[in-house]
Amino acid sequence: MSNRSAAQVAPTPPRFLRAMDAPSYLGMCRDEFNKTVRPNVSEFPIGKQGVGFDRIELDAWADAYVERKSIEKAANQDNNRPRSERLQGLDPWREKQSPASTKKAASGKSIRSSGASDFAKALKLVTGKKPSST
Repeated sequence: MSNRSAAQVAPTPPRFLRAMDAPSYLGMCRDEFNKTVRPNVSEFPIGKQGVGFDRIELDAWADAYVERKSIEKAANQDNNRPRSERLQGLDPWREKQSPASTKKAASGKSIRSSGASDFAKALKLVTGKKPSST
């Protein structure tokens, strides 16, 4: 035996795949397999009730499918173009000046109420006793 351990050797996939394993072998759901692949490949019985597919025939079907359905792409197509005008070298974005604040910041104690007292007053009105109508 060679210097490679048994853990390093990839297991050989089985030649025959059962119907329940064939869709996942091709990376698709069972419905898609039954609609797209099954009519185009041979199937054969395995045991009394099992149905099998030849892995090599599935590989050949997959190769033909890719060849038939693949999309040509432009050789110099740049899918990662910058979306920003600045990065494309076009006119830079118009810089907007923010309006100057009319209030000046000052140090010291805030004279504005926090709103907590307003909330407390509103809560008291809602949850307090209603005046009698008589």
